[in-house]
Amino acid sequence: MNLLEELVKGPDFVKSDHLSGSILCSAPLLRVDVWQEAFDRYDPFADSESSLSVEQQQYRSDLSVDRYLYDTLALEFQLLATWIEENPNHPAAAQVESFLKRREQLGAQSRIEQQERLFLWAQRNEPDEIAASILGWRLLCDDLAECLLDWALQQPHDLRWQHIRLWQQSRGFYPQNRLRIWALRFLEDARAPQILAWESAINREIFEAHPELLTVTQ
Repeated sequence: MNLLEELVKGPDFVKSDHLSGSILCSAPLLRVDVWQEAFDRYDPFADSESSLSVEQQQYRSDLSVDRYLYDTLALEFQLLATWIEENPNHPAAAQVESFLKRREQLGAQSRIEQQERLFLWAQRNEPDEIAASILGWRLLCDDLAECLLDWALQQPHDLRWQHIRLWQQSRGFYPQNRLRIWALRFLEDARAPQILAWESAINREIFEAHPELLTVTQ
């Protein structure tokens, strides 16, 4: 049994929307809704080229959404870091400080492109146990992303849904990118720790056998 099978053995993986704590809403503190502005500004056709096939255009659109979500969370972290310096005694300061501890986990944006390298390697080496884990990880993430999207459609006023709106336009070929960003933003969600645990476990397995596949700063 490989590591991925060990991780997911049991009746099912976590699909609960229960919370372990209150979710930080940064809009009242920053006086700007970072995620709403990002949603309003996003242009799905900004990088489109008529010379590319439909499949290539869709892939580029998916990748641009992944990067945009990453950049939006990075901006929210940056603005809140400035806010806490200016408002150290605010009643929400402790929650903001706790939230900002997740900033280090965001890592470099280049880890988004890393998913393509891992996936292509896994396809070429499918009999390999680690390759099977990588491919299985993507399928697990795809399944969980689909469940999350179905749940979100029923929760239009939930902050967790508000950060998924771009997903409706572009599902993404590497759902682990979007799930990871979503999980860092909403670590209080019961599904979030599982998402991050899958990635950490797979990365440990890859690093032990094929460290050359993990060349970006984690």
